[in-house]
Amino acid sequence: MADKPDGEAGLLHVPRAGSGLAVSPARTGLFARGRAEAPAISADAHYALGVQQYTGRGAAQDFAAAAMSFRKAAELGHAEAQYRLALQYDAGEGLAAEAAEAAFWDRKAAEQGHAYAQAGLSFRFYAGDGVPQDYAQAFAWCEKAAAQGLAWAQYHLGLMYRKGEGVARDDAAAAASYRLAAEGGWPDAQTKLAEMLCSGRGVARDLPEAARWYRLAALQGNAAAQYQLSQLYLTGEGVAPDYTEARLWCRRAADAGHEQARRDLKRREYRDP
Repeated sequence: MADKPDGEAGLLHVPRAGSGLAVSPARTGLFARGRAEAPAISADAHYALGVQQYTGRGAAQDFAAAAMSFRKAAELGHAEAQYRLALQYDAGEGLAAEAAEAAFWDRKAAEQGHAYAQAGLSFRFYAGDGVPQDYAQAFAWCEKAAAQGLAWAQYHLGLMYRKGEGVARDDAAAAASYRLAAEGGWPDAQTKLAEMLCSGRGVARDLPEAARWYRLAALQGNAAAQYQLSQLYLTGEGVAPDYTEARLWCRRAADAGHEQARRDLKRREYRDP
């Protein structure tokens, strides 16, 4: 495995598409592909029943019954049911938690083009969760999810490009992937893109643009971005120097748990009113 740049973490767990089962007929239709008409009706019916049982809409909530209904739909090729069944295996809701079974159903849904299942499968291969660890497979599935516009996947694709995991290291490709996720509002990607714009790594150095991305991430509560924005205000790089703004963003970062921001505030206490 290639050397990892300092400060680059590995893939974080996929924020699943609503652990509370967000139901959308359009979403179901998008991912349920290639099924014959008669089986599709049966699969949709089992899936709809599973949703009712899982959420308790119109009946008592029953995770075990929901898992059975999702399994019936999943076995008929219903991608969303396959994905939801994987979630229940992950969480141990209504059945014993079993990573290998969760990975099996994630793969079934992923192979039908389900973006969240593709992202989940990517994480599994990265972490060795229910499948053997395989960075090349993690990258391949992350790339598929990213191509569907999933910001989590776009961000983590950037991380893998930066670290050379499952793919050759490529800072320009990392910056491009971060930018896609950043434009989708992902604060960690906005922060990483700003870092690359500050250093000129993989992209032309542009401090005003870096400050813009740091601010967008900082406004979403990203502590690293808040601290870095405070440093730009302190030094006047990319923004007009402004000690008041520097102190404000440093304090926000410190309040969010950023250790360096806490140390900086302590050192500057004598300058604060």
